[in-house]
Amino acid sequence: MIINQKIDVGDVNYSPLSHVLRFTVAANSDAIRTIEDIVGRNNMSMEEVATEMGKILEQAIRMNYTRGGIRRRFE
Repeated sequence: MIINQKIDVGDVNYSPLSHVLRFTVAANSDAIRTIEDIVGRNNMSMEEVATEMGKILEQAIRMNYTRGGIRRRFE
């Protein structure tokens, strides 16, 4: 089991016109190996790792949002 994953976020930029948040992500080799383990492949290019990491981030946001973070609107 890999237990030393480090993921850092930097260069944060938000565009109020397009409502888009951009940032860079730095992942250590353990985080990269974890992504490869999740996908079940160990010969991934770094572009593929980044794509999978983005998919996992999207899934985590969606999962946490539906767990209780959904905004309640009282009208």
